[in-house]
Amino acid sequence: MPVNRNALIRYRTIDKCLQNRRRKWTIENLIEACNDALFEYEGIDKGVSVRTIRLDLNAMRSDKLGYNAPIIVTDKKYYSYEYPGYSITNIPLTTQDLSILQEVSYLLKQFKGFSHFNEVTEMVNKLEDKIYSEQHQQTPVIDFEKNELLTGIEWLDGLYKAIINKTTVVLTYQSFKARQSSDILFYPYLLKEYRNRWFVLGMNKKGKEIATFALDRIQMVTTATQEPYKAHKNFDPHTYFKDIVGVTRNAADSPLHIEFLADYHQAPYIKTKPVHPSQKIVEERKDGVVFSIDVIPNFELERELIGFGEGLKILSPASFMRRIRRRIRLMHEVYFNEEPGVG
Repeated sequence: MPVNRNALIRYRTIDKCLQNRRRKWTIENLIEACNDALFEYEGIDKGVSVRTIRLDLNAMRSDKLGYNAPIIVTDKKYYSYEYPGYSITNIPLTTQDLSILQEVSYLLKQFKGFSHFNEVTEMVNKLEDKIYSEQHQQTPVIDFEKNELLTGIEWLDGLYKAIINKTTVVLTYQSFKARQSSDILFYPYLLKEYRNRWFVLGMNKKGKEIATFALDRIQMVTTATQEPYKAHKNFDPHTYFKDIVGVTRNAADSPLHIEFLADYHQAPYIKTKPVHPSQKIVEERKDGVVFSIDVIPNFELERELIGFGEGLKILSPASFMRRIRRRIRLMHEVYFNEEPGVG
């Protein structure tokens, strides 16, 4: 029989209590803690009985749930874990757990071929790697890109709920260029991840166009329930991002047809990892491959193309070539206009 949600809440609550060795836990204390947790998470105000908690303790001690928790009783009334640092959340997955995870992985893989479920692929890979590492007791064989020093993710949950519930928020925000923070009345529409940074897109109260804010520059998010939420009828994420690289877009700009030459060192990388979905091969020459993309120029695009260094050259249009040339000239000044003896 699967464990129901209320029982899981009680097990986790008892587990947290028994981890706290600075306090002595009686059966009455555990009942009180479980009642508080059930009310907080489920709104249940009917108290649990002594018998229920005793059965929970026995279940946690047994192999039935795979916990085998070392719960001991001292002075015939105080409950604790025999070993400091023990927690039911730290136990390895059981054979049954792994079997269930494998079934879930198999089911999720059925969706990988559908365009609407492309995001499932990474989740399935993570799940399969977890199963493999548990079964073979070794380090994972897949290492996903991550940023351990990432800041701003503490605002994700609140902004997600605001979007789902269509709630206006106030962002206390300070950009890298601003000397001090400011409060922005904001209608959030979408959370977007780009290169391990999170952004929220929406509209300011005074604005008419979509604005983008980096979560790592947010200092506080508060709800503004007194301010009616305003949806943007024409905002569609797919359409909004279709013509750009990254997250920055100027509503007044239109896509440009950009052609660039990649030498034979960089061309294979660009072929297998396109700069943009619109990318096409124009021609293959002796000195490299000419590619084309149809995009709205922004900082992220410039950074992406400049990142290929001397292996890539913008061919057209002239206006975009001048933008890149200006950046390269400024880089040249940084490196070559140094005082004698420096570097």
